[in-house]
Amino acid sequence: MRHEPPEIPASLREGREAYAPLITRNIENYVGLARVPIGLAGPLDLHGEGFDAVVHVPMATTEGTLVASTCRGMKVLNESGGVTARITRVGVIQRAPVFEFHSVDAAARFAREVVGETPRLAACVAETTRHGRLVDARPIVLGRQVHLRLSLESGDAAGQNMVSVAATACVEALMSSHGEGVRHVWLEGGFSGEKVPSGLNRLLGRGWAVVASAKIAGDSLRRYTRAEPAQLPKLLQTYSNAALQSGQANSHASLINVLPAIYIATGQDVASVPESCMAQNAMHYDASSDLLEWEVHCPNLVLATVGGGTGLPTQSGALAMLGCQGTGKAGRLAQICAATSLANEVSFWSAICAGEWVSAHAKARGR
Repeated sequence: MRHEPPEIPASLREGREAYAPLITRNIENYVGLARVPIGLAGPLDLHGEGFDAVVHVPMATTEGTLVASTCRGMKVLNESGGVTARITRVGVIQRAPVFEFHSVDAAARFAREVVGETPRLAACVAETTRHGRLVDARPIVLGRQVHLRLSLESGDAAGQNMVSVAATACVEALMSSHGEGVRHVWLEGGFSGEKVPSGLNRLLGRGWAVVASAKIAGDSLRRYTRAEPAQLPKLLQTYSNAALQSGQANSHASLINVLPAIYIATGQDVASVPESCMAQNAMHYDASSDLLEWEVHCPNLVLATVGGGTGLPTQSGALAMLGCQGTGKAGRLAQICAATSLANEVSFWSAICAGEWVSAHAKARGR
């Protein structure tokens, strides 16, 4: 039965011609554009690794109060000397092909032998990409199956496609020399943790790992948020206890709001948000100095400054505004994401402590 395509609303068709020649690798059955409002959060005084900058962060969202809340946190941080961001691990990406054998003995033997094949696998990877480099090949045995977790440095790309091509070459090389006893091979068996929260990746690494930290003056926190700084570590402890009891793996409250907004504005793969939102808060309040030391550790920021949607007009403009357009900039973008997340955490948690969380949202919506 033949069906006529639906009529495309004019609001979707507006502006589509300008993008049409640019998006052949980004979309199929292209009909138009979804326009998401972009607001600027800033300024934020950021002391990054290798740079100092005052940044204004574009955030694409339809969630009222998100940009305002982030700006409020930035004001608190700026009065206290800004945010320090440090990279604790450069960007890495994984693919985990799985080999199924006819016997447990054959699987165990393969797992032992494949450890010695790392130099050969690194050479296979080098033949498929100029940007990626194999940094780890880790076999994980589950009965008759061996999952080979391949980890590549991804440079300024997110790297999911790059690592898939590299993993295919590695599988072919291993099958040529270790294929005896193999029943099935699948390119991915689940141990890459792609686009899902993964405790394994939080420990072993996926994406960029960044710590954003600040020493917040108690007077600034009280002035802008009306929260008492001594209460915030107590709230974090309460939240962490509840998270542990309920099986949650994080101690943050708002990365799931901040990261999608930045990712949409800058052309990231938004499906990487679940894994990127693995994060932990740490706080210590010193009453003698009235300083609240606050750190947010983001161990799995999967992002890019090249490839994917980063080259589209709006998205490349947003990256340029951040000084993150093109090669050599992914680490800077990761630090900006972590620092902006810290700013929103400061505002969000303070609103709860001050009893203003719900009233602030209601006010923004005219209720």
